[in-house]
Amino acid sequence: MFCEQCGSLLQNGETFCTNCGAPVSAANAAPSPAPGPAPAPGPVVQPIIQTQAQPVQPVYQQSQPVQPIYQQPVYQQPAYQAVVITPFDRPKPNGFATAGMVLGIVTCALYWTSIFNMIPGIMAIIFSIVGITKKDCGGRGKCIAGFITAGIGMALGIIALIAYINNDY
Repeated sequence: MFCEQCGSLLQNGETFCTNCGAPVSAANAAPSPAPGPAPAPGPVVQPIIQTQAQPVQPVYQQSQPVQPIYQQPVYQQPAYQAVVITPFDRPKPNGFATAGMVLGIVTCALYWTSIFNMIPGIMAIIFSIVGITKKDCGGRGKCIAGFITAGIGMALGIIALIAYINNDY
C-alpha cells in the first residue's frame, strides 16, 4: 500500500507514514491479524506530525546545482607615472673625425693619380687617429670610416702606380 500524502511505500500494519508522518487511513490499513489474545498494552507513543511535508524527489528528478555566473572584470586603464625625459646630451662635434672621413673619400676617388692620392691618404689616416683618441667627442664611426677608406684608396693608388710602371709608358 502507498501513502496518500507523499506516495511512498508503506509496510503492512503501519499507522503512520515513515516518510512524511501522515496518518494512514483505515481504508488503506492492512487487515488486522487473526483474533487472538490481545497484546499487552505498552507505552503510548505519540507520533510527531510535521506541519508541512516536502515530498522528496527521486535522484533523477533533482535539479542540478546551479553554476555561478562570473562577470568579466571591467578593463581599467593602467596608471602611468610621470617620466621626466631629459634631452639627449649630444657629444661635442669632432672636426678631426669629419676631416679624416672626407680625406679618406678623396683618397679613394683620386686613386688613379697615384702620387697625388698619397697626400690626402696620409692626412686622412693622421686625422682619423687624432679624432679617435679625443675624449668626450663623437664621431668614432667617422674616424673608422676615414681610416678604412684612406687605406683602400692608398692601396689602389699603389696598384695603379705598379701597373703604370710595368706598362713601359
